Amino acid sequence: MSRSFPFPNGNIAPQNLAGTPSRVKISRSNNMPSDTVSLSIPRSRMIVFGGLAIVFLVGVLISGSYLMLRDDMMGATLANHARMQQAYEDRITTLRAQVDLVTSRQMLDQQAVEERVSELLARQSEIGERQVRVRKALKRTGKLKLIDPTTTSSVRKDKRAGLKLGSLVGSSSPFVTTSSNPVALASVDFQPDSKVLDSLEATLVETETAQLAELTLLRANAQDKARKLARILTKQGIRIPNASAIGGPLIELKSAAHFSDHVDALDASLKTLDKVRRAAKSLPHGNPVPGSRISSKYGRRHDPFTGKSAMHAGLDFKARTGSTIIATASGKIVKAGRNGGYGKMIEINHGGGITTRYAHLSRIKVRVGQHVSRGQLIGKVGSTGRSTGPHLHYEVRRKGRVLDPIHYVRLEKHLKPYL
Repeated sequence: MSRSFPFPNGNIAPQNLAGTPSRVKISRSNNMPSDTVSLSIPRSRMIVFGGLAIVFLVGVLISGSYLMLRDDMMGATLANHARMQQAYEDRITTLRAQVDLVTSRQMLDQQAVEERVSELLARQSEIGERQVRVRKALKRTGKLKLIDPTTTSSVRKDKRAGLKLGSLVGSSSPFVTTSSNPVALASVDFQPDSKVLDSLEATLVETETAQLAELTLLRANAQDKARKLARILTKQGIRIPNASAIGGPLIELKSAAHFSDHVDALDASLKTLDKVRRAAKSLPHGNPVPGSRISSKYGRRHDPFTGKSAMHAGLDFKARTGSTIIATASGKIVKAGRNGGYGKMIEINHGGGITTRYAHLSRIKVRVGQHVSRGQLIGKVGSTGRSTGPHLHYEVRRKGRVLDPIHYVRLEKHLKPYL
C-alpha cells in the first residue's frame, strides 16, 4: 500500500508506508485539469502483462475444453458401460432360457426313461407270472424233456440276461419275479442310456420268445407222447376215450399277446397225456417179482405132478421165499386168500375186463376191496397150493379168457419212456 504526497513542482512522489519510493512514475500534464493524473507503464511490462493475460485466457479455454471433453468422455463411458451391462443382462437372459430349455428336455428325457423302465418292469413281472403258470401246468405230470435241447440253453441265457434288469431296478430274474413284489423306480440309482434300455428290452423279448418256444415244444411233446401211448394201448385192446382228439395240428406261438390261450392249450394237452398215462398204468406190464427170471412159460408143458402134457395158463417166476411181489398195474383187489391149487392168491381187477392173478404166495399184504397202484407191494413169494417149490405163478386174463403174460411183461420197455 502506498500514498502520494504533493511536491512544489506539482509532481507526486509515491511513497510506501515504509518510506521507500516506488519505481512507478506518475506525471501530471499541463493541459489536463489539476485533478487529472496520467499513468505511464513501460512497454515491456505491458507485453508481460498481455502474455500473462493470454496465458490465463488460454488456460481458461483449455480448462473449459477439458471439462467439456471430460464430461463427453464420461458420458460416452457411461453409455458404453450401460450398453455392456445391457448386453450382459441379455446374455444372462439367453443363457437362463437355454438352461431352462435343457432342464425341460432333461426332465422330459428322464420322464421318458422312467416310463420305459416302468414298462420293462411290468413286462419282467408278467414274464415271471407266465413262468409260474408254466410250472404249475407241468407240476401235475412232471417236467417233460424238451425235443430241442437248444431251447433250454437259450432260456438259461435269457435268465442270466434278465438279471441285468434286476441289477438296474433292484429286482430279480424275470423267471421268479411276481407282481406281489413290485419294485419302485426310486431304487434306480443311476440314469441308464437308451442303449442299456434297448439291450434290456431285447433281452425281455428274447425271454418271451424262449418261453413261447418252450410252450410250443412242451405241447408238441405232450401230444406226441399221448399219441404214441394211445397207439400202444389200442394194440392191447384198451380203448381211450376221445382218442381221436389226441394230437391235432400244432399251433405256432409267435406272439405273447395270447399267452393265456397258449398256456390253456398246453394244459389241455397235459390233461390228455395224463388221461392216457392213467390208462397205461392200469394196463399190466413189467415183472411182478423184480429181478427174478422166468422158470416156466405160458402154453403146453409137462405137468410136474402127473408128467402128462397140460396147459400152463401163466408164467412162473423163480424166486426165494419171502421175495417181494408188486402189482403190475393199478386196480382193485377182488380176491385175497386161498383158492384151491393156486394156494394163497391175489386177483386184481384193472378195468376194461383185464385182471391179473398172483398165486402160491407165502403172505398176502392186501385185502379185498383195496385199491392199489402199480409197483405197490401186495404179497410175498411162497410155495402154497399145487407147487413144487417157491415161485410166483402170474396170470393175465381179459374178460375171463387167459392171455400170454409175456406180452405184458415185455410191454414195460415200450411204455416206460412215456410214463
